[in-house]
Amino acid sequence: MNAIRSLRSRRFSAAKPILAVFVAALLHGCSDNAAYETAVCALADVSGTYADQKAEIVKITKARIVSKMLPGDSLFFIRIDSNSYNEGDLIANLRLDYTPSKANQQKVAMGAKLDEFAEAKTRSRYTDISGAMMLCTDHLNSTKSGNRVIFVFSDMKEELQPNVTRQFAKDEFDNVHIAAMNVIKLNADSANPAIYRNRLDEWEKRIMNAGAQSWGVFNDSARIPEYIQQLR
Repeated sequence: MNAIRSLRSRRFSAAKPILAVFVAALLHGCSDNAAYETAVCALADVSGTYADQKAEIVKITKARIVSKMLPGDSLFFIRIDSNSYNEGDLIANLRLDYTPSKANQQKVAMGAKLDEFAEAKTRSRYTDISGAMMLCTDHLNSTKSGNRVIFVFSDMKEELQPNVTRQFAKDEFDNVHIAAMNVIKLNADSANPAIYRNRLDEWEKRIMNAGAQSWGVFNDSARIPEYIQQLR
């Protein structure tokens, strides 16, 4: 009996180095995969008149982002409201499975959650874009993905509550590409285009000074898939 136990012990001891190598290889493989994966954060403004764009934002997100996701990619859909640095504003998220059948189920489930958001009668008084972007970076960084993107669906006019303060860290957007989408012009913008242009210039300065890889403004959502593909 003791001889059998001794033999089993020797076999287990001999197997441990092999097991260690297997685990290390598995972890290394996961790390390699992450370098090629893309994490996207879509921000949806529900303040003021932009709240009327919810259905359009969801339509674009489903068609241009969700449908184009590859295995291992992540998506975080976050609401911009009066106080957006709040986990309650993370409306939906997913990391796409490598199994095709499961990945398709995940996309369908994500679409259903986004549809619920579009149908909700949500409208906020203030516009905390910065807080939503900071919440985005928290989640994007957690994925360790090699490609990280933020799409901001908003008129980019921030209006914070009196008790809310937002300041980006110098490395807030390290390794992150940011694009403002469907930036609807306000009445004041139409009356004086300089207001619109200056607002976007100020955002570019803030974002690039906080370490962003790039900043852009897209009014054609058809560019989203190509934009993401170029980053891969």
